[in-house]
Amino acid sequence: MSDTVAALLGLEQQLRKASDLAQLFYTLVNQTHACVPYTQAILLVDEKLQRPRVEAVSDLPAVDYTSPFISWIERLNKALLSHEQGVVQRTVRRSDVDADLANEWKEFGAPDYLLWQPLLIEAKDSEAIGVLLLFREQDWSEMEKGICQHIGNSAGHAIFALKRHQPLRRLWPRLKQRKVVMGVAVALAVLMAIPVRLSTLAPVQVIPSRPHVVAAPLDGVIEYIQVQPNQEIQQGDVLAQLEEGELSSEASIARQSFLLAQAELKTVQQSGFMDPRQKARLAELEAQVKLQALQWEHARDRLEKTHIRSEIAGVAVLDDPMEWRGRPVKVGERIMLVADPEQIELEIMLPVKDSIVLSPGADIKVFLDNDPIHAWSAVLRHAAYEPRSTATQEVAYRLIADLTGDNQMLPRIGLKGTAKIYGERVSLFFYLFRRPLTSLRQWIGW
Repeated sequence: MSDTVAALLGLEQQLRKASDLAQLFYTLVNQTHACVPYTQAILLVDEKLQRPRVEAVSDLPAVDYTSPFISWIERLNKALLSHEQGVVQRTVRRSDVDADLANEWKEFGAPDYLLWQPLLIEAKDSEAIGVLLLFREQDWSEMEKGICQHIGNSAGHAIFALKRHQPLRRLWPRLKQRKVVMGVAVALAVLMAIPVRLSTLAPVQVIPSRPHVVAAPLDGVIEYIQVQPNQEIQQGDVLAQLEEGELSSEASIARQSFLLAQAELKTVQQSGFMDPRQKARLAELEAQVKLQALQWEHARDRLEKTHIRSEIAGVAVLDDPMEWRGRPVKVGERIMLVADPEQIELEIMLPVKDSIVLSPGADIKVFLDNDPIHAWSAVLRHAAYEPRSTATQEVAYRLIADLTGDNQMLPRIGLKGTAKIYGERVSLFFYLFRRPLTSLRQWIGW
């Protein structure tokens, strides 16, 4: 086996071992010298040679694209591509190119002879994927041309194989082209100017509209709650029971006092026929009986009020009934709500950090947790001017919204979810970067 064949087999083995394109390119421009002698090798790569770009230069670890030599190489290759011979192997001398390119050829001190070897992909009908430029001082023999053509086909197949496993690498060089960069920049500028509706998200809860407040009618202690949350109730149903031991005793004492006053009055009335002096006490005792009767009636009313009843029909709105057992209450303290399930509204707590400019009638989309796919349409009715603390210790504005449309099945009172509130139209740039811009202004104080 001759040295040339051994070198050729060694080169092909190294090309197959290349794990990425950079290693492949470096091997091709530096190790090909073992098969055919040359002074300098330059590799340009691009699919179908549409816009070939210098990827590797022999004896250089990296390509300096600001170098005049690299610019001249790309212009020289472009001129050779436009040659009438097509994409085939050919030898070129300095005198074969235009005067400007020939003068630069001489200024850069490049050798006089150039072998222009295309890298072909035989699996794709010999489609060109790159060009290998080999410079040296003497002309090329037919045997050397044949070896270079074989190397070109092997290198073309190797590049094709690696590019199939690294598809994104082909995209990045094109994206770095000036026209592509400018086009992307203009497209982004136009895209950022597209008007969109500003929106924000906030937690929402279904609450009753104009509910009846059930409050403690007198000071006392809750003995038990008679109803459960969301239980349907009728007018007059007992909702809660206050402890009545002390009030029952007071009513019993008032009754006994009334009966005693009645008995004393009757005795005086009977003895008045025998003793005229007793008649003077009749007016006083009659007044005493009336007073005791009023006190007994008042005690009975207070005792009756320990049975807290509903004044309207609806559903009970309250927390855990067991938490109310044994709790002392004051007159007027709210115990629960009785609401009409057909009269509801939406309470939205919009965090201050997510607040946007809102006006009455703003559109709202509501996604309840029990049915996150179905969206309810609503409109904003009221927005508080002052924020307040929520149960999660977050400062938020309270918004009230009403459902719109023909809703045959209204959501149940107490359901929670997420509301998407729409504001005014703004540019897409402001929509995407509103929060970062707000944070930046707060940080720099501008």
